[in-house]
Amino acid sequence: MKHRLLVVALGLVIILVGAARPAEARLIDLHAGVRAGGVGGWGTTPNTPDFFDRRRGAGAGVDVGVKLLIFDLSANFTQLLDGGTLSQLLFGINIDLPVGNQVFREGIEKGHSRNLLRPLATVGVAAGTPEKVSPPLNEAQISDKGLVTYVGLGYEHFLNEFLGIGAQADFGYHYFVGGGASMAAPSMHGFSAGYNFDGFATLTFHLGY
Repeated sequence: MKHRLLVVALGLVIILVGAARPAEARLIDLHAGVRAGGVGGWGTTPNTPDFFDRRRGAGAGVDVGVKLLIFDLSANFTQLLDGGTLSQLLFGINIDLPVGNQVFREGIEKGHSRNLLRPLATVGVAAGTPEKVSPPLNEAQISDKGLVTYVGLGYEHFLNEFLGIGAQADFGYHYFVGGGASMAAPSMHGFSAGYNFDGFATLTFHLGY
């Protein structure tokens, strides 16, 4: 019962993946971008503070990765306005679904849609800090770390073959354990599980074929 919502959402992603037109996907897509929006969430572990109970709200960051057909490996970093940060390494399915009638008339993307919906399902690892990171990031700065899973949906409009603007929203589940000495909180001595979500506007550079 606890994970029913994630299971249903993952099922919808799989259905959309099966209905996608593979011809729209690049064989290899190297992508890097900036994003602005916010994150939130809550913990479900009794008597244990959760990272997303303590650190949430507006933020901005970067995202880089490589995509092979529908399989995407990416890393992102988000700086929250309240001072906290969230770093993630994610792997999963990210499919291109063409929408609308706008297509490229020339170039390597000739005939492909300029507008894409992107359902996704990912798993990965994450690390959160309660304050701004003082590079390089080390264990002492991390208050929470652990596993994350997401299902989500993105939209991207390509201004040209290489640059796209869009938006993305994700909903996920996390399982964190306490981190370093920078956060003297009970979560340091146990674990915290719960739900989290995010929404970002994106500007992304793509290089591939």
